[in-house]
Amino acid sequence: MKMILAEVPTSGFSVIISNMDADNDFEMNSRRVRLEALCNYVNSALTLLGSGAIKTKKRITRAPDVSNITSTMPGLKTLVDNRWIEAQKCQHAGASLAAVIMMGSILEGLLLARSSMDLPRACRSSKAPKQKNGKVRAIQDWNLSSLIDVAVDVGWIKSDRGKFSHALRESRNVVHPWVHVTQKAAFDEATCRTCWEVLTASVDDLLKSVSGT
Repeated sequence: MKMILAEVPTSGFSVIISNMDADNDFEMNSRRVRLEALCNYVNSALTLLGSGAIKTKKRITRAPDVSNITSTMPGLKTLVDNRWIEAQKCQHAGASLAAVIMMGSILEGLLLARSSMDLPRACRSSKAPKQKNGKVRAIQDWNLSSLIDVAVDVGWIKSDRGKFSHALRESRNVVHPWVHVTQKAAFDEATCRTCWEVLTASVDDLLKSVSGT
């Protein structure tokens, strides 16, 4: 029993194990006394389980190595690494809105960096945003929608991924109070999981687009 309890990361079980180690009843010759003592500790463990005090440990994963993409923007890799962790912490804490906004910012930063790596090609895309005079806007003025469209057009991310990325973008846009109110957005754990899958798949596409370059 102690071996099983020791595998569970909660202080409550640690106390039970310590009490068992110090309990003289387990040293008694009487089998009945030893069994009664064991039953008491089993009941204590079951009570602790039923109380909901034991929470599943949340897993936090590090960001993939995006240095091949971020080389054109000093400091971006550190930012992505930090926000990758922060987004997961927000999600695990139930701060779904904050998590989705963080995910959208990661995608935007990496798409901007990828476009900066091959700016001539990005600017030649028919999806590149233009000014009234027909000239392509400066890369720093591209919004997330344009960055997604260009990335799909030139083949840096898959077309179906682009559609889902736009869904992430629209969710991220609730950072603006007016959008949040008018869309009546109500994010939850399912929203976070979907957005996270979109982000990780899009980042995987971007990394593959620079492999060997």
